[in-house]
Amino acid sequence: MEVAAAPRPAPDGAAARAAALVSRLLDGGFGALATACLVAMIAIVGAGVVARYVFNASLSWSEEVSIWLFLFIIFLGLPLAVTRGMSLSLGGLEARLSGLPLAVLRFLNDCIVAYALVMLATGGRTVMRLVGGVTPVLAMPQAVPYAVLSACAVAALVAHLCRLDAGGRLSPARALSVAVGIAAWALLHEWPVYEFPDARPSLVAFLAFLVVLLMGVPVAIAMLFGVFAARLVGAPIPEAGLVQQMVVGSSKFLLLAIPFFLAAGALMGIGGLTRRIIEFAERLVGHIRGGVGQVNIATATMFAGISGSSISEAAIASKLLAREMVRNGYPMPVACAMIAAASVLPNIIPPSIALLLLAASVNLSVADLWLGGVLPGLLLAATLMAATYLLARVKGYGIQSPRASLSEMGRAGLRAAPILFLVVIILGGIRFGLVTPTEAGVLAVAYAAFLGLAVYREFRLAEMLRSLSQASVEIALVGLVIGAAGPFAFLFIAERIPQELASLVTAWVDSRLMLLLLVNLLLLLCGMVLDIGVAILVLTPILMPLALQFGVDPVHFGIIVTVNLMLGGLTPPVGILVYVTASVTGTPADRVFRAVLPLLAAMLLALAAITLVPALSLALVR
Repeated sequence: MEVAAAPRPAPDGAAARAAALVSRLLDGGFGALATACLVAMIAIVGAGVVARYVFNASLSWSEEVSIWLFLFIIFLGLPLAVTRGMSLSLGGLEARLSGLPLAVLRFLNDCIVAYALVMLATGGRTVMRLVGGVTPVLAMPQAVPYAVLSACAVAALVAHLCRLDAGGRLSPARALSVAVGIAAWALLHEWPVYEFPDARPSLVAFLAFLVVLLMGVPVAIAMLFGVFAARLVGAPIPEAGLVQQMVVGSSKFLLLAIPFFLAAGALMGIGGLTRRIIEFAERLVGHIRGGVGQVNIATATMFAGISGSSISEAAIASKLLAREMVRNGYPMPVACAMIAAASVLPNIIPPSIALLLLAASVNLSVADLWLGGVLPGLLLAATLMAATYLLARVKGYGIQSPRASLSEMGRAGLRAAPILFLVVIILGGIRFGLVTPTEAGVLAVAYAAFLGLAVYREFRLAEMLRSLSQASVEIALVGLVIGAAGPFAFLFIAERIPQELASLVTAWVDSRLMLLLLVNLLLLLCGMVLDIGVAILVLTPILMPLALQFGVDPVHFGIIVTVNLMLGGLTPPVGILVYVTASVTGTPADRVFRAVLPLLAAMLLALAAITLVPALSLALVR
């Protein structure tokens, strides 16, 4: 899985220059709008916190406006993902092809993307005409989000058409793919359903999703295409219903915490804030065998309490630590593997975005899940440190630093203390009911900006806005996956897959331990082929009722699910954390996958302990 930005070729010819101009205008305009929406969200939710605690007042409109702004960022991400060449996608098959097969694969992918964009544009327009009424607080027409979605899908289609090839020319094949996408929509819109009585729409959707995902189609588009394919065999979800499910699935106030923590992590990555955490980690554990490898794990553990994003941690640590690890005797694939493995921690230790998604998918307490992730996260960190120690001892990796004195540790700790205090703000505020997770997220952004601008004074306002602009695109990509998961999961619920699975399992499983072992195996397999966000949003509503039926605590089960699926970030073919570290350092991903195996084995031992000892997940909650 990759989040990649393609290089921009120089335009060749008048038509190519015109297309490049259109792309720049779309990119600049939609990028500015997305950044403005993110800044407005931060300001509005922040104002709500100030109003409540300083003026004892309530901004009743803030929640509704913030949700709409989040939806707008998601929709604006459609053209931005095209103009900036960014996607959450599985790119492994393209790397294995060349010549005509590669050209055919790319053409098919372009056709699927074009078809999905046409479906979103026309579906949004249909819902816009059908939906009536106004919002309860602002009295704004309910049709507005659907109009924005339709417009952004059209803009994305134009951007897709204007993309230049590797030689800086307009691609006839891409123009043809847009025509094919439009023709396919027109044909299937005229004859929308083909009845196959024996077909299971949910199975068709899942298989179609996997096939096009392996082809390299972006995750969100692949999920939507799966639903489109299921409609051809009689799935009970019309085109307009699909779009409505996307919007409804993304319209939860709790989900606003995701963009805020991603933005906070982006701000922590500039201005030397992360460097101070690394310095403190080096003073604490740099003298242990393994040296910088141990520093990497300690840094990930501390960074986990700030961003909640494993991808951000993998990218930042790859830039800051990978070369240093090589200078200290680690082969680059091993350095990448260690960074990828440690990057699992930010989605286990709070504030975890994965646990937040899980809470939203099955209506669990975010505070309980986050507290439940503390001890399992620390156990995983300790296990990784032990594995690093053994690898360093056997292979001779790493140069140990001299043991720091207490005064050196203290000085480094004081320099990092203002940053680490953010953990206290987040967890303390939520645990004692002072703020919601969403409000904690906006406080994290404000506090990170305050540290960079006023305390450390190491980055300027323009630099902060550039970081937020980049974060807004990443937020949109994540939001698109959340939205696309809505109609995808609806198919499984509509076909009563959870109930069928429960009946099947109860017929063969007679104990809670056997159930947990079976679920672990299932999740590990799913984690190998599914993005963690998709897997959580689709699988958790199916598996959670089954766990409750066998008396498994929902918090304990949520931690098991998340740890399992995060380990999928280290396994082929998806392995998003491996792909991020390999991409940043320019290392072949297959070599990193091989190097990560000993670390993955150690983390599976920790997973076994988390599964068999519920107290690890529940002690702090109780």
